[in-house]
Amino acid sequence: MHKIKTPYFLLVITSGFFLFSCVSQKKVVSAKKDLTAIDSLFLQQNKTLKSLDEQRRNKQELNEIDDTSSSRIQKYINSTTIEIDTLIGKNSILIGETVVNKDDWNRLLRTLSSSRMSSKKIGDKILFLTDLVSQNTVVKIDQDVLFQPGRYTVAPAMANAIIKLFEPAAKEIELFTKRYPDFPLSLVITAKGYADATSISEGSSLYRALKESMTLNATDPDNKELNKQLSRLRAKEVIELFEKFAAGRSGDGTYLKNVLYLYEGKGESLPNPKITDYKVDDSRRRVVYLFWSVFPE
Repeated sequence: MHKIKTPYFLLVITSGFFLFSCVSQKKVVSAKKDLTAIDSLFLQQNKTLKSLDEQRRNKQELNEIDDTSSSRIQKYINSTTIEIDTLIGKNSILIGETVVNKDDWNRLLRTLSSSRMSSKKIGDKILFLTDLVSQNTVVKIDQDVLFQPGRYTVAPAMANAIIKLFEPAAKEIELFTKRYPDFPLSLVITAKGYADATSISEGSSLYRALKESMTLNATDPDNKELNKQLSRLRAKEVIELFEKFAAGRSGDGTYLKNVLYLYEGKGESLPNPKITDYKVDDSRRRVVYLFWSVFPE
C-alpha cells in the first residue's frame, strides 16, 4: 500500500511545485511589465522637462523672467532629470535580471512600489513647474509715474499709486501659492531697473549724488555708469517699497515667510527685446521690471 501511494504523493507535490512556479513566473512577468510602463512614463516626463527648460530659456531671452529665478528653475529641472535617469537605470537592470528566489521577487516588488511613488512625486513637480513657467511673473512699472526727474526716491504722496502698482503681483502670488498648499514654498522678488541714454550733467546734484553712491576711484564715472547706478538705485527703492507693502499686507507675517528680495540696475540696456525703435530719450526705457517666482524648498 505504501508503494502505491508514495508515487502518487510525489506526483501531487511535484505538480503543486510547478503550478506555484508557473503562477509566480506570471506575477514576475506582470510586475516587470508594470515597471517597464513606469520607465516609459519617466521617459515622457523627461521630454516634458526638456520642453519646460526650452520655455524657460525663451522667457529669459525675452526678459520675461529674472536671471535668479531662471537659474533656480533650471537647477530644479536638472535635478529632477538626474533623478529620473537614475531611476530608469536602476529599473532597467532589474527588469533584465532573472528572478529565481523570494528575495529577488521582494526586491522587484519594492522597486515597483517605490517607482510608482517617485513617478507620482515627479509628476507633481512637473505640474508645478508647468504652472510656474506659463505664468506672467513680471510687472512693468513706469519710473516716470513713481520718480520725479533726477530723483531715485519716491515721495510719500505716491503711496497710493505704489499700492495700485504692487497689488496685481501680490494677488497673482497669493493665487499661485494657494494652488499648492502641500508644497513648502519660497518666494523670490526681483526688481530690474532700466534707464534711457540721456546725459547726466557733471555739475548737477544728481551727478554728485550718483558719483558719491558709487564709491569709485578717483576717475569720474562716464554716462553709462551713471545711468546704470541711477537704474540700480531706483530698482532698490522699488524693492524696498514692495517689502514694506508685503509687511503691511499680512498681520501674522505669513506673507513674509521664506522671501528673498533682490534688485539690480541694467542701465542703458534695452528692457524689451521685442521693441526695435527705442530712442535715446525714450520713456519706454525708464522702467522697473518687478519679477516674482515661487519655488518648492
